[in-house]
Amino acid sequence: MNLKTLLITILLLPTLAKAQIPDTLAKKITINGFCLCKTTLSDLKQANTDLKQVDVEEMDLAKGCYGQDSRYVAGTGYSSGKQPGLIFQKDQESNYVSKIRLTRQFKGRLPDGQVIDLSNLLLKDLIKLYPQLKDKWGSRGCSGYWNFSNDTISFYVKIDPNKKPQFPIDEAYYMNKPVQAVDLMMSCYSLKKDMPEIVFEESATDPVFFIDSVRVNKHVLQNYRPEEIASVTVYKDSSAIKRMGPAAKNGLIYIETKDFAKNKYWNYFKSKSDQYGKLVPTVESDVHIQYILNKRVLKENYEGDLAAINNTIFKGLQIITKQQLIKDYGVTDKEFGVIITSEIPANLHNGKNKF
Repeated sequence: MNLKTLLITILLLPTLAKAQIPDTLAKKITINGFCLCKTTLSDLKQANTDLKQVDVEEMDLAKGCYGQDSRYVAGTGYSSGKQPGLIFQKDQESNYVSKIRLTRQFKGRLPDGQVIDLSNLLLKDLIKLYPQLKDKWGSRGCSGYWNFSNDTISFYVKIDPNKKPQFPIDEAYYMNKPVQAVDLMMSCYSLKKDMPEIVFEESATDPVFFIDSVRVNKHVLQNYRPEEIASVTVYKDSSAIKRMGPAAKNGLIYIETKDFAKNKYWNYFKSKSDQYGKLVPTVESDVHIQYILNKRVLKENYEGDLAAINNTIFKGLQIITKQQLIKDYGVTDKEFGVIITSEIPANLHNGKNKF
């Protein structure tokens, strides 16, 4: 298989995966690019060499409860330093991941796009995000947690055993208590039993793949949709071997997702401008910023372009006010403008039009 065919395959793999899991459902059970009942334990081991087995406190059906949830292996999960705040739990009947535990280290987007920081998320904050959960107080008699759930996700708040009586629930008291964890769950058996399995075979002629600086097996690509990809860089022949040695004799493909690229350019611009760091204190907070690259107003699919900027080609960064933004560029829906000047990255496809 040549590199051109493989690049086409990159774009087709997510489409093939959608044939297994409806797109609307996949969005509900995907977090940080990991989709329940699509990501396997083998995928995780390929992408995270430090993956290790860890104990998991089950907050719904705890150890003392009669019976256990049949959707996953209870009490045991897998974590990696590359995926802070995530613990993956395996399906009981297969190698698929059927549950992902979000711990208080988690900072990022939930499947529906809501951004949370579990280190300081209180129940009242959760209810503001999801008013429909306000009346969904639940707990098994054997559990030490209140459970706020829908069909795929559960949020847990610890029950205070000293609070007497427990019923009626003192909702005002618990509103200021922290959300201890979040579980994303799905029954892979019910989802997969009538669906054909897609098998990806290794080939001695395949190039080496990296996604977000992590070496992966090519079948991991099925976890990504084309619209999630910021850039694809292909190295062939001697240029590939120079970067990675004989292992890359068939080529080297670097893929960066939009989330990874965004974090990359955000950190870089912060290092170049204290003012930028104050205006954009977190990766997600640049929604009120309009980026302008070499006089070109960036509207969409620009993450890979900004992430390609480095010290070799960077020239300058300037913050402009909303008034200047309106006057000079006709942009009315942003609070500030960030003007970046840069040379064209070497070997960037269609670089003259992008820069």
